[in-house]
Amino acid sequence: MAVDLSGKWVWVWQWPRADGGDPGTVAARLRAAGCRGVLVKAYDGPGWSHQGQPWREICRALRAHGLLVGGWGYHYGQDVEGEARRAVETASYGEADLLVLDVEAEFEGRPDAAASLVMRLRQELGQSYPLYFSTFALPRYHRPFPFAPFAEGCQGAAPQLYWNAFRLPMARSLAAMYEDYGLLGLGPARLFPVAGLYEEGTVPYPRPEDVSAFVHLALERGSRGVSFWSYQHMDEAMWEAVARVAVPSGEDRQTMPPVEWMAALEERVSRLEERVAALEGRPTFPTAPRTYTVRPGDTLWAIGQRLGVDWRRLYEANRDTIGPDPDVIRPGQVLVVP
Repeated sequence: MAVDLSGKWVWVWQWPRADGGDPGTVAARLRAAGCRGVLVKAYDGPGWSHQGQPWREICRALRAHGLLVGGWGYHYGQDVEGEARRAVETASYGEADLLVLDVEAEFEGRPDAAASLVMRLRQELGQSYPLYFSTFALPRYHRPFPFAPFAEGCQGAAPQLYWNAFRLPMARSLAAMYEDYGLLGLGPARLFPVAGLYEEGTVPYPRPEDVSAFVHLALERGSRGVSFWSYQHMDEAMWEAVARVAVPSGEDRQTMPPVEWMAALEERVSRLEERVAALEGRPTFPTAPRTYTVRPGDTLWAIGQRLGVDWRRLYEANRDTIGPDPDVIRPGQVLVVP
């Protein structure tokens, strides 16, 4: 089955600055945050990106730790043949699970370069290889950019929704993104927005609560995955915000035990019913509490990740059952899911 961008991913720009380029440490941090994969820069234009070691070695090392590994490169559109060659080599020789094309201002007013790049990649990689493009989040401000060739030739888009840099509220920025891309024929299922978890100059880190809300809202709108820029920029507050919200991938939905998948589905349906009732002016009635029975090997964090609930809330709701130590839970305990 082809890999897609569903779930949570983190971008890596400069590998040596990602915990010193230690694959074990990087993988442990990503998995602790509930990430499905990582996007590592492989090339810049027609040349390889200098990451301190061959990209394929980085890819294989991270995959050995259970992560999916996507490759990305910055495209300038000046040497389309050379840039396409690097991308193809990243997918074939580099063994990338998927590719993301970083295409920005250099393509504005140049639809032929965009079409040529996508055509060459599809000729070499085939139509089914997972190919995505990442660019401006708000097309209304970038009308000269040739969105159409990329939308037609790629499985989806990863819009760079850096609301902290836009100086716009997160929810307003996200809504505008879905509206603009919808007009281009890209619905939510093909959109995998990128949050900018960095501070630079006068651009501050986003608020952690906005990061969590961003993930929730993207899922509610119909996106199947999100990603975060970037590993080397994120501080502990940003990592905690990423870990706080679970994003099931397509694989998770297939492998999650039926009782857990149904419980998660029932929770979403309940929330939707409450919203509909509120819109219609009807009174809402309390529902029976949802429960989860602890199994061998479970931890509060893992249970929270499965059910989309922060482990701290889970503990507070079940302190009398669990006792003073949240790290000690026992099989057979019945927990109330807040």
